Amino acid sequence: MVAIIVIVALVIFAAGVTAGTIVLVSWGVRQEERFYTLTGRAPGRLSQGARVLTGLYVRRRSGDERLPASRNPDIFA
Repeated sequence: MVAIIVIVALVIFAAGVTAGTIVLVSWGVRQEERFYTLTGRAPGRLSQGARVLTGLYVRRRSGDERLPASRNPDIFA
């Protein structure tokens, strides 16, 4: 009986981790699309976490940190 309870608890935990990961990535991608920042710096920690989970790496040109978003040439790429 104890083994069944442990297995059920592990299945529930794994389902929660999977659902949490999907929600985190979905929110991060939505934020990226809202601010059109996929080719630049992540707009927040949520988007940065989604980039890490999906394995996205954005190579930045030197000097992009100082350009405002409206003048950043990468924003329309």
